[in-house]
Amino acid sequence: MLIWLVEESAPRRMIEASAVTRLVDAIGAENQETFARCILETVGGLVSAEVCYVLAHEAQRTPRLLSAAGVAGPWLASTAGAVHAREFARQDLLREVLDRRPAVGPVGVVLVSQQRTDDLPAGPLRDQGLDALGLIDRLSILVRASEATWLAVHLYRTQGQSYFLRDDIDSLASMARLTARCMKHHYAFDNDGIGALRSRVSGSVLDLGERLTSREKEVLTRILDGVTVNRIAEDLHLRPTTVATYRQRAYDKLGVTSRQELFATVLQHRPPSLAPA
Repeated sequence: MLIWLVEESAPRRMIEASAVTRLVDAIGAENQETFARCILETVGGLVSAEVCYVLAHEAQRTPRLLSAAGVAGPWLASTAGAVHAREFARQDLLREVLDRRPAVGPVGVVLVSQQRTDDLPAGPLRDQGLDALGLIDRLSILVRASEATWLAVHLYRTQGQSYFLRDDIDSLASMARLTARCMKHHYAFDNDGIGALRSRVSGSVLDLGERLTSREKEVLTRILDGVTVNRIAEDLHLRPTTVATYRQRAYDKLGVTSRQELFATVLQHRPPSLAPA
């Protein structure tokens, strides 16, 4: 996997104004296909790709699929995005960047990465998540949207196509900031405020520091979301008894005995971040 920091970006070739207008208009669209389809249309003037999906990585949670679209229709993109988010996100090499503490860059930093399927070791992510769907190469734009949240748009080529070349990478990087800005606005277009609250809670749990292991933080963020032990176990591919053990160890380290006391600890730890907007 290769990663580049995007410092400045301006399209290397002309992009149709109508495509950019459609992308901006797609921000906040309720149809899950619309935003990703408009990214494909806009990027398509510079870089050819068959599949596009957008994920929100909110701290230790399972990523959320925000949008998915494909040249041949939404099925492949939606399936790939859902499988990635639900089953294989922890195996993605990008986790080394997304989970890094301190973070790889400040809020607003934009990265571009390339990850070829052939470069991945044999295993479930490659065999079941990529090869089975015919995905051979990925270019991604990542933006750090908040202290604990990264957004990612993944563009794939499929079997029968060539790998992305350096010119493709440079072309994508040239419009990375535009795409990242639109992603941030799409993510923020949250009528019930859940995204903002989850981001603040995620930051608070991460800021509890070295007292908690990564697994304990994963469990606590989900507990604060109101997720049951059984659902947490399903998300993390663990037994419910194992999840309960992680929960108890985390509670013991923080000196709390319940979800209500955990909320109080989080609120006391970072009151400014969790104060109502």
